[in-house]
Amino acid sequence: MSTEVLDATMKSLINEDLLEESLAISWHGAEPLAAGLTWYHDAFARVAKFLDEKVHVTHIFQTNGTLITDDWCRFFIQHGAQVGVSMDGSERQNAARVNWAGRPAHRLAMRGIERLNRHAIPWTLLSVVTHETMSDPDAFIRFVRESGCRSLGFKVEETNVAHKSNLEEAADVERLYGAFARAVWRAFPPEGPLPVREFQDYISARRSTVKTQVLPVTLIPLRNLTVAINGDFTIFSGELLFRQDSRFVFGNVLTGPLTDSLKTDRFKAISAEILAGVRRCAARCSYYSDCGSFYISQKHAETGSFDAEETLACRLEIKTLFRSLDTMFGDATY
Repeated sequence: MSTEVLDATMKSLINEDLLEESLAISWHGAEPLAAGLTWYHDAFARVAKFLDEKVHVTHIFQTNGTLITDDWCRFFIQHGAQVGVSMDGSERQNAARVNWAGRPAHRLAMRGIERLNRHAIPWTLLSVVTHETMSDPDAFIRFVRESGCRSLGFKVEETNVAHKSNLEEAADVERLYGAFARAVWRAFPPEGPLPVREFQDYISARRSTVKTQVLPVTLIPLRNLTVAINGDFTIFSGELLFRQDSRFVFGNVLTGPLTDSLKTDRFKAISAEILAGVRRCAARCSYYSDCGSFYISQKHAETGSFDAEETLACRLEIKTLFRSLDTMFGDATY
């Protein structure tokens, strides 16, 4: 990302009154650390120049861990940045993650993790649950315990614009994922020292005395703004912004206001299609209040349309996980 694109994004957020009291900037996509420390020193200074005294800014890095050095750790500490590391479990379970040369990246990532731990940086492990992972939850649990992470999030290998999930054709995937979720719950219960994002969401839904409706960020235009290195942006889900695929690009920060995107025919057509899919979920899915039709990019990737209902991701991450944990407690209440 050029400084011109970064500056234009900050100016648009300010001039169009799109800021609230806090702003989370997530440096994500490919490998964000590849831009180098020099670039980030300048980028953070530019963000501070525009936004200091206006909003509280939190910087979040989602990295594969391979490029983390002691200097990076000092930078994270200096700026209070949050760090997430993408790894999927043991070396065997993490085999799909490779470097630019196509070689396994696991050992390089572990060196990065060791540096985070040595500097006492509280980092989050974010894992993709593949068929390999859910078939051996014990190996995954051992990895998590030994990694030194301070919190955990996991999501199934899903189909999106960049990838077709192998789970779509896997046999017995619901039973395997349910057993995996229960095993991870037993290993890392809510009262334990390691917070698990998925279990916190489950508890929040089950402990609520009043049934409330989730409104996911993927349905709120510009709430989940994602800007590419060339300034192109998408306004619903970052997963819709992929390489040379321009179908879901709503504009460019260098050529006009962000809110102009809400006046375009593309926005009107896509938002109408998304809302049609939401209505389908609301009418037919008993888990709608817990999900809110969150998985819009997966709908389009699996069916070619946002006007769709169940996806592989929602079937496993919401329906199967909730049913599996409900079974553990009998009365569907935790």
